[in-house]
Amino acid sequence: MAKKVKLSKESSQKVDEILAFHGYSSVEELVENLIGKEYDKIKSDDNKEEQADKLSGLGYIS
Repeated sequence: MAKKVKLSKESSQKVDEILAFHGYSSVEELVENLIGKEYDKIKSDDNKEEQADKLSGLGYIS
């Protein structure tokens, strides 16, 4: 599934710096890596407990 995303000039410059710093071969590789990391975070058990604590603290759940 190929999707295109428009980036501002500022964001594009940041992407170029990230690519050079971390040695990614392409923007696609960077995005795939970031998506994988974020997906792992939301699927982890620790994150579910953290979210429940936050919601409880806000009074949404007891």
